[in-house]
Amino acid sequence: MSTPRHPSRRPVRFVIGAALAAAALALGACSPAGGGGDPTPTAVTIPDTPVGTQAQWVLDEINAGEPSSAGEIEARFDETALAELSADDLLAVFAELRTLGPWTVSSYEGDDAQAVAGIAAESTAFDMSVAVSAAGRMTGLLFAEPAPDRTPAADLDALRAEVEETGVVSLTVTELGADEPVLEIGPGGAHPIGSVFKLWVLLAVVDAVEAGTLAWDDTVTIDPEVRSLPSGELQNLPDGAEVTVQEAAEKMISISDNTATDALMRAVGTDAVTAALAETGYSRLDTDVPFPSTRALFWLGWGDDALAERWSAASDPAAREVVLADLPAGVPPVSAIDPAQAVWTGGADWFATHADVVAVHTALEAAAETEAGAPVRGILSANPGVAFDEAWDVAAYKGGSSVGVLAGSWVLEAPGRPATVVVVTAAAEDPVDMPALATVFGFAQDAAALLADGGAAG
Repeated sequence: MSTPRHPSRRPVRFVIGAALAAAALALGACSPAGGGGDPTPTAVTIPDTPVGTQAQWVLDEINAGEPSSAGEIEARFDETALAELSADDLLAVFAELRTLGPWTVSSYEGDDAQAVAGIAAESTAFDMSVAVSAAGRMTGLLFAEPAPDRTPAADLDALRAEVEETGVVSLTVTELGADEPVLEIGPGGAHPIGSVFKLWVLLAVVDAVEAGTLAWDDTVTIDPEVRSLPSGELQNLPDGAEVTVQEAAEKMISISDNTATDALMRAVGTDAVTAALAETGYSRLDTDVPFPSTRALFWLGWGDDALAERWSAASDPAAREVVLADLPAGVPPVSAIDPAQAVWTGGADWFATHADVVAVHTALEAAAETEAGAPVRGILSANPGVAFDEAWDVAAYKGGSSVGVLAGSWVLEAPGRPATVVVVTAAAEDPVDMPALATVFGFAQDAAALLADGGAAG
């Protein structure tokens, strides 16, 4: 198929953790379909759900002979989306897409609130991601290049060559409890990990339950102090809304809900998250604590240049605490989040070695066997991220993403084998150099399949 042309690579929203939501929806490549005939044919039926209704409207819009009015656009989109792209901007995007059509739907995956539809024209294809609010209005719309087709690596030598060729990916596989990795490819050291940091927040919650200072059926309150930008759902709740600790933890891990994360961080306290880091032997305690909340990260990355410079220069915990204390209230405007600006290079992310990630998974696996940690296994296994070789069961998963950052971590189980942790990270100074999510996570899938088959060491 020909290389897709991109009428617009500007998302209506760009969020920390967006790649995780996409992975949960099983993003896949869509192949172009021929045009002609009925202007709105569909090879795949879009379901009549809140998000499906809006996805169908977008498809009809980019196939329509006449565009909708600005008023119709404003009725379809949430105000947070319109803050970044106006109705006129969206009409221009739809107009350019219309010139490439007609479009058909070749794949569809989703739930009531978010979905990814593969759409194709004669020589162009996109993955169209749509998200809606509780009121059914679109909060997110993104047209992105489909995940590339890839052939699984034939052996570990081939896998090593493919990973190293990217120049930005690192991969390790470690048996739970082992001192050294079974497989290690790419540069070592600390890497930006995006929302993988939420594993330590979950461990801090379990520790608080164990200590009796928190219970899974206690509630956390949503208010401006913890309301963050998406990904997630809880940011859409009104001030004063309450959810249980367990529900917040489930959303924090399964859909990488940023507001849920910040509410839990407030509930346990900053010191408790730092204690969870220390408990697992986190390698950067002298420099990288306290961990910022997701709301703080948006400010430090894109919301205030002066704060970003101070954060980049803060080389010890005391200096970081001072910067965090000076954060503005609320969140920066959605329009400030630039999908072309990687901010991890200035320290605006959460950083860890692959061994650090293995250690927190190890601690959570142990916690899941305790009374206090009883919900942990269900929380961590609800969203497997991607499918693995049938020899493996996904016991736990957490991934993370930001601009120029992608990370995935899994605990895999198989009869007769030790539980195994797979960690993959990618970090590019220029987001254009980032491989697709399917490629990066595909490396993890290949490693697990080859090791299950006893592939030759690379």
